[in-house]
Amino acid sequence: MRTTIIGSLLSLLTTTFVAATPNPIAGSDTVEVRDPAIWYNPSLAKYFVFSTNGQIPIWTSSALTGPWTNIGSALSSCSIIDSSGSCNIWAPDINFIDGLYTLYYAVSALGSQNSAIGVATSPSMMPGTWTDLGEVISSVTGDVFNAIDPNIIDDTVGLQLTFGSYWDGIYQVGLWPGVNDQASATPGTHLAGYSGRPAEAGFVYKPASQPYYYGFFSDGITPLIGATSRPAAGAEYKVLVGRGAVGQGPFYDELGNDITLNLTPATGTLVLGSHDNVYAPGGQSIFADPVSGRDVIVYHYVKLSDPIGGPSYLGINYLDFSSGWPVVVS
Repeated sequence: MRTTIIGSLLSLLTTTFVAATPNPIAGSDTVEVRDPAIWYNPSLAKYFVFSTNGQIPIWTSSALTGPWTNIGSALSSCSIIDSSGSCNIWAPDINFIDGLYTLYYAVSALGSQNSAIGVATSPSMMPGTWTDLGEVISSVTGDVFNAIDPNIIDDTVGLQLTFGSYWDGIYQVGLWPGVNDQASATPGTHLAGYSGRPAEAGFVYKPASQPYYYGFFSDGITPLIGATSRPAAGAEYKVLVGRGAVGQGPFYDELGNDITLNLTPATGTLVLGSHDNVYAPGGQSIFADPVSGRDVIVYHYVKLSDPIGGPSYLGINYLDFSSGWPVVVS
């Protein structure tokens, strides 16, 4: 009996250890970012990370483990979109489309629906090489969506732009024939969230190893610099996901629920939540790393040990999709 009990305890400990969420890989915990997006330039043998704030700051490194160097901004002269927020640009999303690095971004103000998503292109991603093409879509007060948090996927039906934050949720429209040409009317296809849910940062991704498309999103309250308190336990930012057969949804969580539904418990399968010294992770993007051959998630998080109201930092982890669902791994 004693042997059986000891064996059971060892099994439980092993299971707990395996299930523990790994900390961010070393090398980025001093890089202050929000809403990071990542890509790799093979000609320069460098990773590029883009971030919210200012004119889209750029960090580069020859390895995911750093060191990371701030080399300037993508849009040093601000966005050409005529808006009061055109010099404080949000939520960049980077991809490689038709031979050019293509950067979508948002121009807005906190709590406002007077927002726009723009796009810029570059042959290298280096500062000084970006051509700003301006507005792609926009929103105004009273719309069911907010035109921020862009994400682009080039799937079997062409370019699809995912966007949205709070309001009635996250949506998607097609772009055709170019990266800045709206091909379908807003709000488009409803992918995630609903009125009253703090859902944003939608990101559609298809790993090479899986037949599914995955609809990631951030859910909860994200701590901001200068905050004087933290949300109730469990209400802070976290990364959730659903999966579907196509990049336009619908996406379902592990319980089989459409992630647009208002249910209890809330829809969406947890990918990454607070753990150890990592608090309120989110604002994520996912990337197929050609160097390691692995799927990578980047995100921002607050250090739990920092004073409340402090900055957020760059988190990088690998994702394993072998179970059919994304799992953060070392």
